[in-house]
Amino acid sequence: IDPACTNPVVADRRTRAQKLLDGTIEGIKLAARTGKLPMNGGLKPQLFISTTETDLQHRTTRGRPGGIAFLPYSGPQPLALLDTELCDADVTTMILGNGQDILNVGRTQRLFTTAQRKILIARDKGCSFPHCRTHALATEAHHIIPWTEGGPTNVSSGCLLCAYHHHLIHNRDWAVELIHGVPWFTPPYKLDPHQTKLRNTYHHGLPHT
Repeated sequence: IDPACTNPVVADRRTRAQKLLDGTIEGIKLAARTGKLPMNGGLKPQLFISTTETDLQHRTTRGRPGGIAFLPYSGPQPLALLDTELCDADVTTMILGNGQDILNVGRTQRLFTTAQRKILIARDKGCSFPHCRTHALATEAHHIIPWTEGGPTNVSSGCLLCAYHHHLIHNRDWAVELIHGVPWFTPPYKLDPHQTKLRNTYHHGLPHT
């Protein structure tokens, strides 16, 4: 976040401890993306998330309680906490019957390709959230229309966000839209009753908006 930012709508409210944890998590993610970590059971580092189709649909419906996911070693977790992981990851769909028999296993899909990320980096130049100064190599590709809601995986439906703002977008009711190729962000009503659209100007050398 721009340390000179005085806009309370986009101010960074994290504590020092939260910032340190976010930095640690980002370091782990950068290491995982190198492809040089050791294999485990013949697989690269992965997160296995198990949930039902009903819970997944509830998670993507505003005004309804989110579903529950099950993770190895940690048990049930709110699906809302995993939105960011579902947004930019390899996803394997596995359909289970009523008796937990495996009915169908879909192929793993890479959501944003390397080529698409390069285009997003060239366009956004860094985290596209207003006033954020995080450089492009420390960002994640975000689906403006969530992939779990049928959103396409293409440049016209994506933008770059740092880990902190990626979680914020998924969990704080911010809206994102592309206007002439630029990501614009609409804050939730409780933060700004006028819901004034904002964009990142730092990476493009423009005056603050």
